[in-house]
Amino acid sequence: MPKRTDKAHLYQHAASLGVAVLVAITAACAAPTANAIDVDAGSYSAEPIVEDLEHPWGLDFLGGHDGEYAVVTERAGNLLLVNLADGSVAEITGEVPEVQAAGQGGLLDVAVHPEYAGSGDWIYLTYSGADDSGNESATHLGRGRLDEAGPTLQEFEVLYVAEPFDSETGHFGSRIVFDEDGYLYMTTGDRRDRYTAQDLGSNWGKILRFHDDGSIPADNPFVDDEDALNAIYTYGHRNPQGLAVHPETGELWQNEHGEQDGDEINLIDEPGGNYGWPVATYDREYVGGAEIGDLPHERDDIVNPIYWWDGTRYDDGQSGFPPSGMTFHGGDLFMGNLPNEYLGRFYLEGSTRDDGVEVTGESRIVGEYGRVRDVRSSDHSDYLYVLIDAAPAPLLRVRVE
Repeated sequence: MPKRTDKAHLYQHAASLGVAVLVAITAACAAPTANAIDVDAGSYSAEPIVEDLEHPWGLDFLGGHDGEYAVVTERAGNLLLVNLADGSVAEITGEVPEVQAAGQGGLLDVAVHPEYAGSGDWIYLTYSGADDSGNESATHLGRGRLDEAGPTLQEFEVLYVAEPFDSETGHFGSRIVFDEDGYLYMTTGDRRDRYTAQDLGSNWGKILRFHDDGSIPADNPFVDDEDALNAIYTYGHRNPQGLAVHPETGELWQNEHGEQDGDEINLIDEPGGNYGWPVATYDREYVGGAEIGDLPHERDDIVNPIYWWDGTRYDDGQSGFPPSGMTFHGGDLFMGNLPNEYLGRFYLEGSTRDDGVEVTGESRIVGEYGRVRDVRSSDHSDYLYVLIDAAPAPLLRVRVE
């Protein structure tokens, strides 16, 4: 197998916000069906094509190579160019940003510009970067030009910093994806300060939307609200670590971690929408198990998840689905599960709220390698590519039936 070559928080509770986005309540508001899992469904094969990665976090494919190369991030701060055909790995040097790799932070996601045509074009990175003191961090978005011959990253520039900086080292969120119109979306977590997710003056607990140069689209939902940050697209998110564009509808899908249970799959189809955390959620407190807020389907100012976990989903001892990266493939949705160490396959019926989209079942695959951190579907092949969060860790090539 080839080896590598080379403080005080400044925000108030949601009650201080006079913002409500009215949305239709989805029909599927009852408790989840127990034992929806079918562990025997979905045959697959998996093979490691790289074996010595160090806590990889994100990957994306380069254009112009028929899907032969991918860029992979490692949380410690390494950026890698992977040849998917022969498994060789080269470290990308140059102007790779310095990261604060502590707790859940470090070098996080990567997205290749959708019009990437070869060496010298843009790739985008998210990472936890430190302030001038070096003691606090914030989720950063930046981009640089990839010289594949080096390989090196050049002309790196920071596009956005999801302030405020904080000493907390968790809940950075940090998935990024381009939609079919060329808008760039970035998720941020609540940095374990839950009510900031409801504060439109904070970048925490949000999905942010940009042009590819980091500028703010004029039609972002809060650009005319002097009390809100212009980059905000949706709010009320706890720690979203999966983001994908549906290949048929072009709509944005997202997943996020709940507290005790409360994990969600969301359809991001309501610009300016409040997705609930922590005022309306299926979560319960880690300590004591008390309910947190209202239930989402009880309120008409909350965008309901299309699938969620509340402790009643399974009867085999698994209580939730703490998620990671997600992708669509062959009409199904695939999501990594971190603590339960498998790739979840979710069978879909419909694709939009208008046609009654729902998850009709699940299966568990790729359960023999460890924590699944990211999964991507290549446009140029029938394979899924899966990153395992470990050290050493493999990059897997997976075929599903």
